[in-house]
Amino acid sequence: MKTTKNPLLFFLVAMATMMAIPYGCKKKNDQQDPVPDKKKYAWVVGVEDSTSYGMILFTPDGGDTWLRQGQGSAALKDASLSDVWAVDSNTVWAVGSNSCIIKTGDGGKTWVNITSPEIPQAAYFQSISMVGSSDIWISGEGGIVIHSKDAGDTWTLSDTAFFRSGLMQGIHAINSQIVYVVGGIPAGNGEWGFIARTTDGGLTWDSIVPANNYNQNEWIGVKAADASHIVVYGQHSHYIFSNDGGATWKNDSVPNTGGTGGADINCLAVLDAQTWWGAFDYEGIYITANGGASWTKQPSAGPGGMWLLGIDYYDRNLAVIVAPSSSSPTGKIIKTSDGGNLWEIKYHSRSGLFKVSFIKN
Repeated sequence: MKTTKNPLLFFLVAMATMMAIPYGCKKKNDQQDPVPDKKKYAWVVGVEDSTSYGMILFTPDGGDTWLRQGQGSAALKDASLSDVWAVDSNTVWAVGSNSCIIKTGDGGKTWVNITSPEIPQAAYFQSISMVGSSDIWISGEGGIVIHSKDAGDTWTLSDTAFFRSGLMQGIHAINSQIVYVVGGIPAGNGEWGFIARTTDGGLTWDSIVPANNYNQNEWIGVKAADASHIVVYGQHSHYIFSNDGGATWKNDSVPNTGGTGGADINCLAVLDAQTWWGAFDYEGIYITANGGASWTKQPSAGPGGMWLLGIDYYDRNLAVIVAPSSSSPTGKIIKTSDGGNLWEIKYHSRSGLFKVSFIKN
């Protein structure tokens, strides 16, 4: 049967079709794929246990369960591991005694030794920091500071004389050019704090001397929110911080932390310029949300009598702290899921645990 087309209706339908086509394409192009949640993977390292293998523990679920890795691997034989850096869900680096540098590229299924540079003597590496996946900085005893730009294929050794052959306990690379190193150097019958900085990727170094003899306190670590906001922390709850990229520094300390002169600040997780979360001696957990103007103590959990040595966070609610015992070859892992209002024991180890790292990417 022959039908008669309505010209007006045809026009309206055609226009609607033409408008719908570009509109639909634009919507598709402008939409962003949802950003997947970063995996809640973290690694913990510590000293070797009765099996003579260094301790590496892995969590796939943000700290609720922990699985041992590397037991029986030659790379971990007689290795006391002091620090760990998880680049992503596959690539993790760890350092420790006897110039030990180890790496996994398959999420911990296998671990291999990385050849370190020739150094005056075997060193106990204390700290590792990375920029991306291939720019690596490591510090340790004997004034050792080493750097690799190519994921450990080649290394550069900084001048140990500049670092006074001291114990460089902390290192933090803000970017490929700005790196801070802190520790202690021999001074009289004890040690004084030492702070160094490079702004040209290690070609040259300068030392930082806080006012009022604040270097009488040995420094343990250094962290930064960005190139402008840096915190150096250490013995007796003392710390210094800069809000202007290191041009000026302010001395400060956390009050009433226990012990003679205050508990050592062993590790800080710097969430942003104002929020710092700390692991202290004597089971101390403290947090500041105003750049150190005030601190709040949080309750610890699990067996007591331990030094809280390492802390890292997934977000503002989820964080993990690790510790060795002050009197026995044991350790623990505790976790919070609510910003520190409640901490829970998640793992009890038969060896001391030192540091923890959530994946960075």
